[in-house]
Amino acid sequence: IFGIYRKKNEEIKRIKNVRWIKHDLIKNFKKKLKPSPKFIIHCAVDQAPSKTENVYNYIFSNVSILKNIVNYAKENNVKLIVNFSSIEVYGDIKKKLLNENYLPLNQNTYGFTKFLSEKMLYNQKINFINIRLPGILCEPRQKNLTRPWLSNVFNKINKNQNIKVHSIKSKFNNVINTDEIAKFINFLIKKNFLIRDTFNFVSLRPIILKEIFYIAKKKLNSKSKIIEIKNYNKNSFYISTKKLEKKFKYKNQSTKKIVEKYLDNFIQCTKTQ
Repeated sequence: IFGIYRKKNEEIKRIKNVRWIKHDLIKNFKKKLKPSPKFIIHCAVDQAPSKTENVYNYIFSNVSILKNIVNYAKENNVKLIVNFSSIEVYGDIKKKLLNENYLPLNQNTYGFTKFLSEKMLYNQKINFINIRLPGILCEPRQKNLTRPWLSNVFNKINKNQNIKVHSIKSKFNNVINTDEIAKFINFLIKKNFLIRDTFNFVSLRPIILKEIFYIAKKKLNSKSKIIEIKNYNKNSFYISTKKLEKKFKYKNQSTKKIVEKYLDNFIQCTKTQ
């Protein structure tokens, strides 16, 4: 396994069995790797342009990175590019059940850039999969509990802070964890599919948002109050996984199991601090 990084940080030292290579992917990558990689996982992107960054430069740099990855893949006979996209590609969502056929509406810069990257791959003679990711629950380290939104909520519940949320009775499965992503990538590598398509990649079986909060309150022994607020400018929705299930005969873990697993890890993490 090879990992490409631009700026070194302490986190990458924690990951074993990876050969780290410093390189800015906005430039062509010509290094010959042995053994030659047959699969590329592309997750290199800025979350959003800074206030001082030119939007055009932001889009151009991210598109250039993907172009250089594609060039490397073609020159080295890579079997599959796994491109991490985002639910943000949909922009404003005006449906209760969101599937891949929904046409983007009022995308932000991040969502537009991800969407543009998806479309670029369709124009290349290479095998790829775009997976549209929701909020990702990672290892709950104390310094990184504000993202995604659900992690931030759990952190507040743990501190007995009151939670204000809209559409509390709506269905929710806009979440996944890193374990499920890794399991799916391993599945793809073993099966050797020809794909060239785009899929939502979220938890299975939506549950009512209110239930998630009460699971968290019970596990964390919290006194937080869950307060529903009215926000008519925000539409609640849940996400279809039917396309992925039909194509690969594959199912992720349920929303409830992913939430419970994260909370169990959260409790263990806080005990060791």
